[in-house]
Amino acid sequence: MNNLQSQLCPKIRMNGFTLLELLVATSMFLVIAGATFSLFRTHAPYFNSQQNLAGLNIAMQNAVTQMQLDLSNAGTGFYANTNIPSWPVGVVITNQLPTIPCNIPATYTYTATCFDTLNVLTMNPNIAPAHPTDAAGDANGCSNAAATTFYILPYAPVGSETVAQAATRTASSFSAGDQVILITGGNGAKVNTFVLTSNAVAGSNYVALSHLASDPTYFTNTSANDPLGFTAISGQAQTPPYPSKLGNAFCSPDWVMKLQPTTYAVDISNPQDPKLDRIHAGSTDIIAEQVIGFKVGVTSWNDAAATSSETYHFNPADYYHDFTLVRSVRVSLIGRTTPTPDPTYTFRNAFDQGPYQVVGATVVVNPRNMSMND
Repeated sequence: MNNLQSQLCPKIRMNGFTLLELLVATSMFLVIAGATFSLFRTHAPYFNSQQNLAGLNIAMQNAVTQMQLDLSNAGTGFYANTNIPSWPVGVVITNQLPTIPCNIPATYTYTATCFDTLNVLTMNPNIAPAHPTDAAGDANGCSNAAATTFYILPYAPVGSETVAQAATRTASSFSAGDQVILITGGNGAKVNTFVLTSNAVAGSNYVALSHLASDPTYFTNTSANDPLGFTAISGQAQTPPYPSKLGNAFCSPDWVMKLQPTTYAVDISNPQDPKLDRIHAGSTDIIAEQVIGFKVGVTSWNDAAATSSETYHFNPADYYHDFTLVRSVRVSLIGRTTPTPDPTYTFRNAFDQGPYQVVGATVVVNPRNMSMND
C-alpha cells in the first residue's frame, strides 16, 4: 500500500535560494548600497552649494532689476503734463568712503561704511501740486524757504466749497514729517526742499507750512530738514561746485510738491546678515539678504567741458550732491551665501577670503526723466 501510494503521489521538490545564496546576495546589496550612500554623502554638499549659489544669483539679479525699474522712473511727477528735457533731478546718492578694509575678517561682518544709499525721487501721486504765496494769501505772492514758515495757496474750491474750506482740505494733505520740493515753474531753474515740523495750518486764504530754515545762499539746510540729501548739507565737507539750482524765493507760478521717494539702504542691525531694504511709502521690503557690497556711482555732465576734452565723466563719490549733473547711474551689488561654520569646509572665496561663495550684479541706468538735451 505504501509503495502504491508513493508511486501514485510522487514528492514535489520546491525551487528557491539556499542560505549561502541569500548571504551572498545580501552582502552584494550592502556593498552596492554603501557605495551609493557614500557617493551621495560626498556629493550632497556640492549639490547644496550649487543650489545656494543659484539662489544667490537669482536674488542679486532680482534686486538690481527692481532698482532698475525704480531708477527708470526717477523724477516722475515733477511737472504735471509738462516735459522739461533739461531737467535732471530725480536721483540722489549718499556715498560712503570707507577705510579699507571696511569689513571685519575675523567675524565675516561688514560695517555701515561699506554701503552707499540710493534715493530715487518721485512725487506722491495722491497729493496735487500747490503754488506758493505770501502770509496774506496773495495770488501773486512769494515765500522764502530761508524763513521757518512757507505759505501756499489753497487748492481750487470744489462745488460749493468756500476758499477757507478748500484751505482746510489743502492743509490735510501736508503733515509733520512730510518732505516737499519747491520748483520754479516753467523752466525748473531753481529748487529747494524742507521737512514739515508740524501739520500744515489752514488760514482764510492760505496754508502755512512750518519747517526749519533752508537758505541755499549759506547752505544752512540740515539733514533733519533734508534727509534725502539733495541739497548741500551743513556739517558735511563742502567742495565747489555746489548745486547750482538751489534757490530760496518761490512765487505763485512755481510749484510745491510732496515727495514720495524710494530709498535703497543696507540694514546692518544683524551684522551676520546685512539686508538691502527698499523703503517706499512707509513700507520697508527686504529685497536681498547677505549683502556685503552696495555701491552707487554716477556718470556726470562735465560743466567745464569748454576747457576739457571730457563731456561726461564717471564720478562715483564726489559729484557734490549736484543732481543737475547726473546723467546715468551705476549700481553694484555683491551678495554671499550664508557663511559656513563647519571647520572642515575649506573653501575660501577670492573676494574677502570668507567661507562662502560670492556673486555680484551690476546695472547702469539712464533715467528717462533726466536730461536728454545735452
